[in-house]
Amino acid sequence: MIVIHPHCDCVNVVCFSPDGTQVASVSQDGYAKVWNPRELHTGCPLWEVDAEDDDEDGFDWWTSRGLSHAQFTPDGQLLITSGWNRHIRAWDAKTGQANWELRKPRGFGGVGALVISRCGRRMAFAGGQMGVPERVFLVDLKHRKVEKSVKGHDDACGALTAGPNSFASGGADKHVKLWSWQTGRCYCDLQLRGVVRGLMFSPDGARLAASGGAVVMVWDMLEPARKNSKRLPGKLRQFRGHTGQVQAIDFSPNGQFIASAAHDGTVRLWDAASGVELRSFAPKIGPLHHVAFSPDGLTVAFSSERGHIGLLDLEN
Repeated sequence: MIVIHPHCDCVNVVCFSPDGTQVASVSQDGYAKVWNPRELHTGCPLWEVDAEDDDEDGFDWWTSRGLSHAQFTPDGQLLITSGWNRHIRAWDAKTGQANWELRKPRGFGGVGALVISRCGRRMAFAGGQMGVPERVFLVDLKHRKVEKSVKGHDDACGALTAGPNSFASGGADKHVKLWSWQTGRCYCDLQLRGVVRGLMFSPDGARLAASGGAVVMVWDMLEPARKNSKRLPGKLRQFRGHTGQVQAIDFSPNGQFIASAAHDGTVRLWDAASGVELRSFAPKIGPLHHVAFSPDGLTVAFSSERGHIGLLDLEN
């Protein structure tokens, strides 16, 4: 296990590039940093940028500084970040040079989460402010503009994930919704018992996982009865073991395992089919906030609410 402390505030997301040669961390301190995983122990990033540095006059009293989310594009060329000051910005993944940006349309709150379609042509984002209804925005990445927005959640939305042909959103209204990329239509609405923190489709789209409270929830996605119809969630299964709020989850590349990170300070590894807890890791750095598998499935990256990032070698 390797742990470093490169940020001075909560690291909201860690994510790997598609080829696994880079891992990015984005923090509430406003910085995006990209690392060579093999050299993380040195504490020297490949590049870093103050991604929320902004002198515009459009700053609003209900927004706050800080990065909320990040994802590499499927071709690995860009790292796209989102922030509480409404920014969505794209950076050259190799150099950190600014490429393009857009801003969330006016409304309460900043951008809390983003997700890129697996084909790389579309992006969805949402966020908002607790207690205020939030829309989900769909972006045409070729033209880099919002093409539509749809009524999303009755409260802030902080979780998004892309499946093979659709995407899902989770909100503080305790709902998970499934959406069509093409039409922006919500075709499934699941009501849960807690605020949705983590949300992830398996790589093949056969399972959907969410976290609420200290529980990891998993649905098998049922094959549609009619051709060209969407898969729908089947019976809910609950994975229990954490003793604190589960902040993030991720599927392994082969879809067989789920990793979870929680406020109890542990990363846990689960069998996705049975729900059996396979391993538990406690890096002893306080509450954990995010988790991500490497593309080869042999490493798990994690982050803490105090600014740490770390790597777990699952072969050991």
